[in-house]
Amino acid sequence: MKFFALAALTATVTAVTIRGDFFEARDNGTGPLDKKYERVLPVQFADASDDLFMRSMIMNYAREGKNEDGSPNGVFTMTEAQTRGAAAEVLGTHKKMDAGATKEYLNTYFPRTWAHFDVNKAGFVGVEVMPQFVRFLASDQTLSL
Repeated sequence: MKFFALAALTATVTAVTIRGDFFEARDNGTGPLDKKYERVLPVQFADASDDLFMRSMIMNYAREGKNEDGSPNGVFTMTEAQTRGAAAEVLGTHKKMDAGATKEYLNTYFPRTWAHFDVNKAGFVGVEVMPQFVRFLASDQTLSL
């Protein structure tokens, strides 16, 4: 009986993993010809606005959720690893930190910043909080993104 319950649990976990609940940024332009995934920016960022930061977060880092039928649902979130990568880029470009300083800074301040924003311990945050996240992490609320 115990074996059966374990086998059922394993099958459930495998099914979720195989199905894949998200499109990653690297998936843009991939897939079969009839179902190629093309990432579409939300309308507020799709025009020629100057919000390069949010366009970069969505197009280069965020993952997009899937509907039941496997189509993209337009909900963009960032995992801890994706957020750390984005933060490293921003610290390097906006705060002029070299790789060693960035790594040390992230090791010191990223965990507390992540905990501050992922209060429910969901393992992800909405992409819309990234400007606040990066400013909080950099301890610079006037940081021009």
